Amino acid sequence: MNLLDPFGRTKARRQKEYESLRASLVKAEITSSAQAEALQLNVQQRGRWAILGAIVLTILLSVFFPEYRIIFIAVGALFCFWVNKITRNGKKYIRRYIEEELNEDSSSNSEEE
Repeated sequence: MNLLDPFGRTKARRQKEYESLRASLVKAEITSSAQAEALQLNVQQRGRWAILGAIVLTILLSVFFPEYRIIFIAVGALFCFWVNKITRNGKKYIRRYIEEELNEDSSSNSEEE
């Protein structure tokens, strides 16, 4: 029993998120580990650009509207945290997809030969 998740709700939610991503990857016909790793790099780059954009926007809004600076900084920080978490989970799920689905396919193909 996990003390941080005693009823397994978080684990079940993470499994649903992975299954949703897996279905999207299958639908997008990601069939090789090279394609999945390229997607993983793309996700990482998009996350970095989103965080960079949020930082720039937060700074600009804070300069132009100094009376609302604390609100802009708080919302910007929350957005950056959210993007970082989503990006990290996405990379983790893609890595899991590579390990479970794509490596399994390559090992079953080598066994058949």
